[in-house]
Amino acid sequence: MLCRKMKPAFAASLLLSLSFAALAQTPAPISDEPLTVPAVVYPSEAKRARVQGTVHLEIAVDPTGHVTSVHALDGPLLLRQAAVDAYTHATYKPLTDPKSGRPTPAVITTAVNFNLTELPPDTDLLVDRQFQPLQAQCQSYVDGGTKSEITTEALEACRQAVAMSHRFTPTAALESRATAVNDLVLVLLAQKNYPDAALVANEAVALVDTANHPHTPAVATAYITRCEARSLAKEYPGAAEDCAAAEETLTTLIADQSAPDQSKNDRTANYRTQLREVFELHAIVMDKQHQGGEARRLRNRASKV
Repeated sequence: MLCRKMKPAFAASLLLSLSFAALAQTPAPISDEPLTVPAVVYPSEAKRARVQGTVHLEIAVDPTGHVTSVHALDGPLLLRQAAVDAYTHATYKPLTDPKSGRPTPAVITTAVNFNLTELPPDTDLLVDRQFQPLQAQCQSYVDGGTKSEITTEALEACRQAVAMSHRFTPTAALESRATAVNDLVLVLLAQKNYPDAALVANEAVALVDTANHPHTPAVATAYITRCEARSLAKEYPGAAEDCAAAEETLTTLIADQSAPDQSKNDRTANYRTQLREVFELHAIVMDKQHQGGEARRLRNRASKV
């Protein structure tokens, strides 16, 4: 058994118990700290009720060091889910069986201490410190490679970024979270996983809708991506609605860029390019629905942007 004091704002001591199938010898040592410190969010309800204490978790880790399941063994009920949520996204250095030299799974028991006198100054800031590197890694795949180069590593990086974005409080970093989800959709589209891409795209649209800013670049991007995802998933009516929503947003953005400022001119040119592409995509969707006349009208509008 190993016990070590943790350094983050939520002090934690980790007790390790390792179990191996068909192994009788003493297990090899494993690091008791995750490779990335989990962002533990103190539940608002628990803070209001002045609840504090320790939650013991049992964490199952696969041979790659990724967490496969987390179970709260005990601790205050109002604190258990926060501890489980945080460690669900943890990763550990893989454990190697000393006899065979092969990676092997492990079970780690972790104690997470919630103390009202040691609350972090800004929970969202702590989450953001972990979210930004994950999102940057995801975007490096999305921006830096061709569709044929987007791999399972890219998918995993983008999934981790989205998972971490769920740790923000409901109203925090909405556009950044929408961008993370949008990037995940692009990776899924590149891998031709169209049904999942369409489902995930719903989250990006929901986030920008929650932001209550109907005409922003993030809104346009979310609807454009969902239009493409729905079209490829053969959900043509929904795709047509999304294209129309993107067209309305981009048209408004173009109209708002009236001052003779070079940066605004550059943005306007970008919006016009996006609008032409959305008209063309919308036309393809109309063709799929056997509405040739509407498709021709949309292509004509694209040529005049």
